[in-house]
Amino acid sequence: MIKLAWAALPALAFLAPLSASACPEKSERILFHSCWGEARASSLLLPEEGSALARAMDPPVEQLIVTGGYTGKDAREEARPNPVGMFIHKGTVVNPTLARMDGVAILSPEGTLSIQHRGDLSFQGIRFDLGALDQRQSFQRRAAKAGASVFQSHLLIVDGALDVRPRDGAPEAVRRLLFTDDRGFGIYQTEGAVTLYDAARAIEGEIAPAMALNLDMGSFDYCLAIRGGVAQNCGVLGRQATQKLSNLLVLQLEPRG
Repeated sequence: MIKLAWAALPALAFLAPLSASACPEKSERILFHSCWGEARASSLLLPEEGSALARAMDPPVEQLIVTGGYTGKDAREEARPNPVGMFIHKGTVVNPTLARMDGVAILSPEGTLSIQHRGDLSFQGIRFDLGALDQRQSFQRRAAKAGASVFQSHLLIVDGALDVRPRDGAPEAVRRLLFTDDRGFGIYQTEGAVTLYDAARAIEGEIAPAMALNLDMGSFDYCLAIRGGVAQNCGVLGRQATQKLSNLLVLQLEPRG
């Protein structure tokens, strides 16, 4: 885990954002970007797919495995951890309930990833307002039939604009954000403990993404980076310490050429 003083972080909000054509370099803040190679996004449902972590070195491609959507205090069948909000995994509706969070991440079976607003979501050329029960059920049927994976979280940036406000007494923590821009998708992590608002300002100033949503962290912080055949723990939890997690986000990268 990177633990640097937050005092230097506000300056990030005043850095010139990357140009529309620029592919960002790897750094302590930008942990992954799909423009670095042939990228693929997928998810793991836990504990059902926990054994996949033991096989994470095969194939020998670069991978970043991090906690995805939040895990609730309630449990699903057989006391398994339950994802918070609507959650579809590879064509199976695990949790149909829509949470009061605006962000929806959609992962296709082919490995593409998009972040959308639940009130104006596009899937297979059809617009959906997931706040309407009939449209939500229609979307879930279509997403399941397509074999897609879906999870919810808090949106911080929508269509390039901040979607979170400063709040007195807001909690501070290291934040990890999933974002999309004109070059693809990636993972951004703050250099220290910050509020969600300050995290949004930081990524806006440095990357200027189109969309950004918060990923689960704190005591649920799982991060495993596999580069050059070497696995490095970049989170709080150990490699096999996934007992309380309901899901993980897996980003794979194969260099071009």
